[in-house]
Amino acid sequence: MAAEDLESFIRWQGITRDYFSSVSNLVLGLATGLLAFLVSGLTSIQPTPKCLLFVGAASVVLLSASVALAVWCAINRLRDFRATAKIARSRWKDEPINPLDRFDSRVMGQLSWRLFWWQLVLFGFGSAGTALTVISQLWA
Repeated sequence: MAAEDLESFIRWQGITRDYFSSVSNLVLGLATGLLAFLVSGLTSIQPTPKCLLFVGAASVVLLSASVALAVWCAINRLRDFRATAKIARSRWKDEPINPLDRFDSRVMGQLSWRLFWWQLVLFGFGSAGTALTVISQLWA
């Protein structure tokens, strides 16, 4: 791999890492705000059909799960960064790198992406349920 290719890879890897954090934090903020809106709305609505309450309650559960996954993802990423820093420190000191450290870092990186995608999916379904609940409430 040429030096130019390596620099490009490192630059784009940094951009991906930054956007990963930005999008995860954005979805966390949106899910938290939508959850607060939904909970305050569900506690102050007039009697509604049970199916509407079910959709609203399911949305609360989905948005809460999205928030929980976002927090878990952030903690996992911190652990991943710490493991990567440990590997980099070993490389810098010309010490042997423990294969278990590399394995742990790889597993944590893969878990972060899975958590991220599940966070987005749950947020999407929770948002759709919230929209359905609000629209149904306004329509009635």
